[in-house]
Amino acid sequence: MEPHRSIQDIIPPARSRPIRTTVPSNSTSPNPPPLTPSNQYMKRESGPWKSYALLAIIVLILGVGAIVILSTVFHRAYVTVSPFRFDAVLSGSFQSSPDSPTIPYQSLSASEMVSKVIPATGKEQASDRASGTIVVYNSYSTGAQRLITNTRFQTADGLIYRVHTPLVVPGYAVKAGIKVPGFVEATVYADRPGEKYNVGLSDFTLPGLTDASQKKLIFAKSKTAMAGGFVGERAIVDPNARAAAVSDLQAELDRTLRAKILDSAPPGTFVFSGTITVTYSPVPDILKDEKNATVSVSGVASAPAFSFEALGREFARQANVPYTGDLTVENPNDLIVHANPPGTAAAKGTVTVSVSGTAHLTSIFDEVQLAEDLSGKDQKAASAVRSAYPGLETIGIKLFPIWSGSLPSDPSRVKIKVTGRTANIDAKP
Repeated sequence: MEPHRSIQDIIPPARSRPIRTTVPSNSTSPNPPPLTPSNQYMKRESGPWKSYALLAIIVLILGVGAIVILSTVFHRAYVTVSPFRFDAVLSGSFQSSPDSPTIPYQSLSASEMVSKVIPATGKEQASDRASGTIVVYNSYSTGAQRLITNTRFQTADGLIYRVHTPLVVPGYAVKAGIKVPGFVEATVYADRPGEKYNVGLSDFTLPGLTDASQKKLIFAKSKTAMAGGFVGERAIVDPNARAAAVSDLQAELDRTLRAKILDSAPPGTFVFSGTITVTYSPVPDILKDEKNATVSVSGVASAPAFSFEALGREFARQANVPYTGDLTVENPNDLIVHANPPGTAAAKGTVTVSVSGTAHLTSIFDEVQLAEDLSGKDQKAASAVRSAYPGLETIGIKLFPIWSGSLPSDPSRVKIKVTGRTANIDAKP
């Protein structure tokens, strides 16, 4: 018996299925049409060519910008100069005074007082007069001038000091057309006791002279300060302990005052250590308390300060250096120099300076002015500037960047370098 079949079980034959074919439509196809050979070439080449062109433009812009920056912001000129240099072998002396037309000096001075506490052995009442050393000058006559005992010397404030022995002041002399006063040193004592008469370096007149010319041309100047004046209770100390304390204090004063003098030299001048004179003055011992006393020492240092240019001219003259321009001394500390008489600078008198050694002399030029004169010049015009600087033996110029046609217009960008020995001085002339 056949199984029962429904109409759903009847499967139509394969040939009865309709065959569907794909027909292209007029709408945009998701797949592009095939490329021809020429289209393929353009597609491959157009992209990289545009990238290279853009990169080249960027590089060109950056290069131009770098050139502009280098030519403006970093524009520099490096100028190397060589001044004339000479070695002067010295063994001689020269005279100098504050008003000398050839080798003047500036008188420098410094003062200081230092103290130290030591044991006291007692106390006493004291009434002491100040005293000090002065230099008396005679610009009045070529003959000697005699001054009697108790001749008065007066400060601008009216304080009176006297000599306790007669004086003979030599007459003046004329050297190289310059009047050189005669002088003599003397110790003077205050007219009265007390600290009022403890004064620093001063000028003195002689009120006892009657002739107006004498009053003007016979005068005195301090060599040391006036010190030691005291009225009151004074400490008593062991002499040996005091002497040791005073020795220590003087050594301290010597170091301090010499440093002060060297530091006070004006720009363009130099102080030779061998011309510094330090003098000490006694100071009364003061009771600090019942068991201790304060011992003090007062000191004054003086020295002449010479201009480098004046020294350069004098040293060149002594050594017959074949150069007539201005010179400076590169190594003043290497020279052996002494002043005679010592302490003359304190009194602003004529001092004889002896010097020995080899001085390195260098021609002088103005670095700041040279930079200003060169700024903004082209190479040809810059070379012509040299004629205005006879103190320069050679001058060389290098520009940065190298393609710059002229030096910077800003003088601060013109860098000056001096070749040769290095100057052994702190202050430039």
